[in-house]
Formats: sequence, structure tokens, C-alpha cells
Amino acid sequence: MTSEQVDCSCKVGRVAEEYGVTEITARLVDDWQAGTSVRELADELNESVVRSALTAANVGQVEWSRTPVYEALHTDELSDAQEVQIRRELDRAGVDVDELSSALVSHQTVYRHLKNCLDASKGDTRSPKERRKKAKDTVYALQRRTEVVTESTLETLDSADVTDLGDIDVLVDLRVVCNDCGRSMNFEDAMNEGCDCAVA
Repeated sequence: MTSEQVDCSCKVGRVAEEYGVTEITARLVDDWQAGTSVRELADELNESVVRSALTAANVGQVEWSRTPVYEALHTDELSDAQEVQIRRELDRAGVDVDELSSALVSHQTVYRHLKNCLDASKGDTRSPKERRKKAKDTVYALQRRTEVVTESTLETLDSADVTDLGDIDVLVDLRVVCNDCGRSMNFEDAMNEGCDCAVA
């Protein structure tokens, strides 16, 4: 069962709907069964919620990437002074800090969502072909995200006269290099065929 088949009213479901990040929750089961930890799933969901809230408040992505907002709201990784500064910046930008902070979920909450709402188990019964497709979809989504963020960052710097660029396209090339034999191959070949030296 996948999360997209469930009309969930637990905190994960409510937050996903409110902040428009249902694309993350729709693949929780697949990602978990593919080996992503529950803690990593919670971090990804929370970071998407933070990004959605900042976008709604017109806080630029470049500004967000320089400011560890998620850490300030959900972890103990920053000093008290850093946390207070970030919360003040968010408040000045029009972000309801308390509401956003309370929307972030713990990894225990994500685990309960997987088990109780989605009836998911850790066992992965997918075929190798299905697992390769899932891996390819995940990697290419990250590749596309890298291209979009890089292009947006460069355009922002260009508009601020920090750099000088024309009309650009950003291309991210995925290459896999075998350290045993030195062969370089594209991602799909590495995933589907592996390296010749592995069977030598």
C-alpha cells in the first residue's frame, strides 16, 4: 500500500496537505523500503515544509540556503544566539515561526504514519526491475532539482550584478567511475549493466 492511496488525518497527512508537500508523503513507503531511514525521511519532509513556508512568505531560496532555518526550528545544532537571530529574521519576513515549528514532525511520527496509516512493512518484495526503476526515478529527480537550484542561484546572482551571465541552461552529468578498473560510465549503464571487471 502506498501513501497516495490513503486519506490520512494524522499529523504527517495534515502537514503534507497544509504545506503542499504531498509528493514527499506519496513516496514514503517506497523510499523506506528502498533503505532510506525514517530519520532521513522526516528530515526531507520537514525541509520541504520549511521551503514551502518560506516560499509562501516570499523568502528567497538563496537566502534560505544560507540560513539553517530547519536546524534552528527543529534541532539543537545551533547556539541559542543563532537560533534567536534566525527566528527574528523569519518573524520579520512574515513567517509564523511558532506555527511552522509546530508543523515539523519527528521521525517517530513518520514511523507511526508508515506503520499505522499506511500499513507498511520494511520488507521489500519488488523485483530487480522495479527497484532499478525506483532508483532511477529518485536519482533523476535529485539531478533535476540540482539543475533547477543551480540555475536559480546563478540567475539571482546575475540579477544582483554579482556575476555576469546571459541566457543559461544548467546541465548536470552523472558519471560513475569504477575504482577497481578505472572505467567511467553513465548512471544508467552502471545501474543496469554494472562494470565488466566485476565478472572478470
